[in-house]
Amino acid sequence: MTEKFFAQQRHRVFLIIFSITFIIITGKLFYLQVLLHRYYYNLSENNRIRVLPTAAARGKIYDRNGTLLVDNAPTYTISLMPYEFPEDSSLVQKLAQLLELEPEYIWEKYLKSKEIQYLPVKLKRRVSFKIVSKIEEHSTDFPGIVYQIEPIRKYPYGKIAPHILGYVGEVSVAELRERYKEGIKAGDMVGKQGVERYFDNILRGKDGAKFLEVKANGEVVGSVRDRDNIPPQNGADITLTIDIDIQTYLEDLSKYIQRGVLVVMDVRNGEILGAVSVPDFDNTIFTRPINDSLWSALNNPETHPMLCRWYQGTYPPASPLKLLSAAAAVDENIASAYSYMEYPCWGAMRYGDRWFFCWKRTGHKNLDLLEAIAQSCDIYFYQVGAKLGLQKWAEYTRKSFFGECTGIELPHEASGLVPDREYYNRRYGRRGWGAGVVLNLVIGQGEILTTPLQMTQFIAAIANGGTVWKPTIIRSAKPPLGHKREFLPQKRGKLPFSKQAIETTIKGMIRTCNEPWATGYGAYLPDITVAGKTGTAQNPHGADHAWFVSFAPAENPEIVMLILVEAGGSGGSWTWLAKFFFDYYFNYWKYDHNL
Repeated sequence: MTEKFFAQQRHRVFLIIFSITFIIITGKLFYLQVLLHRYYYNLSENNRIRVLPTAAARGKIYDRNGTLLVDNAPTYTISLMPYEFPEDSSLVQKLAQLLELEPEYIWEKYLKSKEIQYLPVKLKRRVSFKIVSKIEEHSTDFPGIVYQIEPIRKYPYGKIAPHILGYVGEVSVAELRERYKEGIKAGDMVGKQGVERYFDNILRGKDGAKFLEVKANGEVVGSVRDRDNIPPQNGADITLTIDIDIQTYLEDLSKYIQRGVLVVMDVRNGEILGAVSVPDFDNTIFTRPINDSLWSALNNPETHPMLCRWYQGTYPPASPLKLLSAAAAVDENIASAYSYMEYPCWGAMRYGDRWFFCWKRTGHKNLDLLEAIAQSCDIYFYQVGAKLGLQKWAEYTRKSFFGECTGIELPHEASGLVPDREYYNRRYGRRGWGAGVVLNLVIGQGEILTTPLQMTQFIAAIANGGTVWKPTIIRSAKPPLGHKREFLPQKRGKLPFSKQAIETTIKGMIRTCNEPWATGYGAYLPDITVAGKTGTAQNPHGADHAWFVSFAPAENPEIVMLILVEAGGSGGSWTWLAKFFFDYYFNYWKYDHNL
């Protein structure tokens, strides 16, 4: 009976174990085939389907008249599919020899991509059709190696407006960390500077995908029948405010300048018609690989060719800032158009325990305000500054929109500096500076710093009667399947001066360019009334910087032109550039454009 009992118990235990095992296996099969059906179906699909991203073409860039400035051209890129690529050193050697790459580079790319198995890793861009044909014909010899057609930038006019247009390059590690939420991934091409960078989100477009059926050895069978390819969505086309003819003419004029800036802006709406920063760079070189020596030249710490001086560079504004002091003097009843200061100009003036000198050491003698503007007399404006005071001067300067970015649609704009009492207290302590600092500031020297674009904005506002327009570089954007968006001119505000003060300032500027004894007479034109102001900014690193700001015609202003020549000496020695430009604009450009 004991043996019979244990036999029955063994039978029951075996039956229980068998039942439990059967239930587990059945449950596992149900879990794998029913609950995880979609997962393993997708996994099997990926084993036979190769997904190749198809790059979207960046939007085109046009000038204000519809002239194409930046286009796209197709090129081939060789990529590696990590999940199809065998870890074969002989294959790597053969591939490296074909693509003229180092084997270590290919191994590094492959090892870094193992976490993202199903995305192609770009090995080399802009390869020849001959190499693509060889890989295509011998695809079984190059498992996991694919080619893609990608667009690159093309410049119909060659090198033109490089600081404005910018260039495109592969996203860096730092940019990827900063912009990964925008859908940017490793290997993507993004805007690096200028309009290409500022409007990268709308220029870049959205990539598509192509589904290809492949054999186990990597041989392409054809398109997947039951899956439609996802077409790429190209980026938006944008139209700029610049005019290709004006831009080209400015670049021709800039050949006479070693380092400096030329800017032309419409005083009626703030549109930039053309702008040049010298030295510049050739943006067409970024359509091909750049070697280390060329990259070093582009980043030369002495010449800074990649720096756009007209909105990223800051300089002492020199005598053009006397126009602000003159307008403030009128509104504060310190001076009028024909009033004289207490002390004539004898070449120097004592203030406290210091002597302040005029640029003309022999002196200008007695001058009224208009003559002081036309001859840029420092002694006259020293006395204006002493009566105006530091805080009042700083208040007028800030209300004239100095010391802050203009808001132009270009990246990394500089804001400049407007010092005031708090600034000097922080820097030197309450007793470490004196009231005489304002004497330097009113003539555009000392600690004040402005960008050429800020000064262009200010002179344009003087010309149009006081309206401060936001400088702009874009007119419209048009997505491929969307509505065209117009970027309308924007007013930033008004200058803090009365109509009388502005008119007085303009009269002084007219004299500057139309009186033989004035500093800006080199810009005189018999058929066009030019109004302007010269300036010479002290440079602690070498020769003085030369300024000349001007607009025309003075009776009904249309455009303002700014000239800044680093280490150029006297501003009056560069006025002929403005004369040449105004003659071209009014007598040739407007005629060609039926204006």
